[in-house]
Amino acid sequence: MSVFMHWFKCLGVVLLCITLLGYTAVHKASGEETTVPEVVQLEEEVHQLINDYRISQNLSPLISHEIITRQARMHSRAMATKRIPVDHSGFDQRVEIISQSLPLSAAAENIAYHRGDSHCAEGVTQNWLKSTAHRNNIEGDYHLTGIGVAMDSQGACYITQIFWK
Repeated sequence: MSVFMHWFKCLGVVLLCITLLGYTAVHKASGEETTVPEVVQLEEEVHQLINDYRISQNLSPLISHEIITRQARMHSRAMATKRIPVDHSGFDQRVEIISQSLPLSAAAENIAYHRGDSHCAEGVTQNWLKSTAHRNNIEGDYHLTGIGVAMDSQGACYITQIFWK
């Protein structure tokens, strides 16, 4: 094998690794952040658990909306990277941004921080249901939702769920 072919094959392996790492890492590209598949899976799991609970209470399931999800993800990422505290900072701004695309009648937000075990979605959902204020949001007269999950470098997860009507 020629030296050229050897380097060409090595370059191909390096490019494949970079592509795979780029797919599984959260990064900024053109101002828009991408999300790792594991985080999307957690978001979907929280959504399913919330809807399972709502259905058990004879409430309609919430429909996930990308515009709302984008704002929830951005808030969770800001908390996970310690740019903001774990709180509802900027909720009014998130509502304002979403309302530019979706009509607004009412909005609410649940946030959470979970560390320790691998049961982030279940743990957060159960804690929300134990809290009157969080449960009221979950049981509220909302139709749309967006859920954003972010992980910090220690594996703790930060979750934001925005409710929309």
